[in-house]
Amino acid sequence: MNLIEIDPSQSLSGWISPLLQAHQIPHWFSKRDPPDSNWIAQRLGSQSARAARVKQVHGSKCVDASECESDPLQLADAIITNDPLIVPIISTADCCPVLVVCLKSKSCAAIHAGWRGIALDIVGESLQELVDRFGADPKQMIAAIGPCASVERYEVGEDVIDAFTQQGLSEALRSSPSAHKAFANCSDAVRILLQRSGMQRNFIESNPPCTIGDATFASHRREPENKVRMLSGVAIPR
Repeated sequence: MNLIEIDPSQSLSGWISPLLQAHQIPHWFSKRDPPDSNWIAQRLGSQSARAARVKQVHGSKCVDASECESDPLQLADAIITNDPLIVPIISTADCCPVLVVCLKSKSCAAIHAGWRGIALDIVGESLQELVDRFGADPKQMIAAIGPCASVERYEVGEDVIDAFTQQGLSEALRSSPSAHKAFANCSDAVRILLQRSGMQRNFIESNPPCTIGDATFASHRREPENKVRMLSGVAIPR
């Protein structure tokens, strides 16, 4: 992924996916001091675009962006839309931000995937919603997993080990010298779930920078007292 300046005049930097960029998909993964959500939406979509946000709860619920407008406190962890004037935006600080676009149906999703959401397959639920609501085709979807905790720095306990194992994600775990612990590769787990849902491997960007190791990103694991979160959003290409 590449470092970009979304607005050099304000020194607002973030990260973009070369894969999404190559397909001219407007998107952005912010760093630790994100601007206002609607400010981001207007730069990814248009001056009349607006952001859709939810109250994230580490679950598996996915909502249509139109529902967020009628109830801005929707409890969910993924937002989908086929409205080019709405930009789904989620927040993270070590969890995986996942941005998905279907080129066939002109629809998109922004997914918050922490280990609990991964274990509940929030990824598969979201892609299925794109299929059911908008006629999307997983074979024509493109996805990017943004900055998150890397496997080298994300040591977890038996709760995560058991949850990943039950979801058939044991290959996303790496052994640890500590008893009853392992290192979890959440970005790889998300990649596996995307492929299980029918996506093609070469349409998935899955090697993001580590939020724990790079202090320019927000990290709950590194700074548990810090409430700063990064914002990630995607717009439907025009």
